[in-house]
Amino acid sequence: MDVRELRTDAEIEAAFPLMSVLRERVRQESFLSEVRRQQIEGYRLFGGFAGDRLVCLAGVRRSHTLARGEHLFVDDLVTMESERGQGHAGRMLRHLAERAKAEGLHRMYLDSRATAKGFYAKVGFTFLTSIPCWLDLGAE
Repeated sequence: MDVRELRTDAEIEAAFPLMSVLRERVRQESFLSEVRRQQIEGYRLFGGFAGDRLVCLAGVRRSHTLARGEHLFVDDLVTMESERGQGHAGRMLRHLAERAKAEGLHRMYLDSRATAKGFYAKVGFTFLTSIPCWLDLGAE
């Protein structure tokens, strides 16, 4: 699998079908503008390709918080359903970890769905005690 950053409008728009598997709230007509909005805050979108087919997608951002210090945060990680179980997500995470380490970061964090906890434990993530939660403040 070849990993490369998706930068052009066409590359980002072509990633929508795969991202929509993970992020059901995102709509095709707003996807590019939402990615561009996040990029202002350092978000980067990486695609994993088998030949010319996008099989894995990761959205990440360099971050610093009082709780975690300087780190890479994985906002999005998804593999094409027909390609799952072939190691693409693990390779993507290793690629991201290598990049982060080269940039002087020593930790990578993400929020895991309960259904993915086994996968993340298998690739070496340690689980914290915090539980992501949210409060609905009304319509968007």
